[in-house]
Amino acid sequence: MPRAVEFDNAKVLESAMDLFWKKGYHATSMQDLTEATGLNRSSLYNTFGCKMQLYRTALTQYQKQNGSVFQKALIKAGNPREAIELIFEGFLRDIANDKEKKGCFNMNCKAEMSSDPAIRDWLSIQEEQHISFFEGLISDAQERGLINERQGAREYAFYVFNTLQGLRMTGILIQDQKVLKAIVSATLRTLR
Repeated sequence: MPRAVEFDNAKVLESAMDLFWKKGYHATSMQDLTEATGLNRSSLYNTFGCKMQLYRTALTQYQKQNGSVFQKALIKAGNPREAIELIFEGFLRDIANDKEKKGCFNMNCKAEMSSDPAIRDWLSIQEEQHISFFEGLISDAQERGLINERQGAREYAFYVFNTLQGLRMTGILIQDQKVLKAIVSATLRTLR
């Protein structure tokens, strides 16, 4: 009877996610994945399925990590407006710490893989969840008088979400925190 191969799924998934994040789906070969994870092809296939399934699992893992960042900001904040500010601060930290200038895995995925219907549908669901999250925060903040009502909560949710995405993309080329903080300040001023 063949011996079962033992490995840490979380570490393997983290290695695969990092590789897909750096190189993208198409530029990442199975050979790259075996080298990054330390597993042979059959172990990868048996555990995660095909390359596309591994990619989608990595995206899901990334989304969970991002979602926890949003939830932590919500828990830490004294009010919904402060939660939005903390999320922006977290993005600024991520950009400052992104020495490889990888950007946002979801944004990279949108740029590379949005022509794939299954990926596009998955990304649309994730985007709607983020927008709904911000819509709830903004609606609550508007009711408390912490964010103006010149726009509806949904419109501002799209605005905040798109600014965050743009900030991550801008942060690939511009690492100057003064410039990036000015973008955040302008965004937050619009909400006052």
